[in-house]
Amino acid sequence: MAKRLNLETSTAEKLLEGFVGVIGEECGNLNRLALPSLGSFQGIKRKEAVVRDLSTGRRVLLPPAIELEFTPAGRLKKGISEDPRK
Repeated sequence: MAKRLNLETSTAEKLLEGFVGVIGEECGNLNRLALPSLGSFQGIKRKEAVVRDLSTGRRVLLPPAIELEFTPAGRLKKGISEDPRK
């Protein structure tokens, strides 16, 4: 990323850390963050659940959690599906 943007590596790292921080903060507050040409990020709250551990057969309580859901934009999907050899 640093080479492509003609930036120092440390500057590119700070930009990426800031980007990830904004996504984490917004999605942690259950907000939707849409970025044109990339897609949207959404925090989804999952309730606690009782599941069975397949290796031991014991029941385990999973605590509630906020999960990150990403939906790619059509432009991104198209760019990924194109043949890179062309």
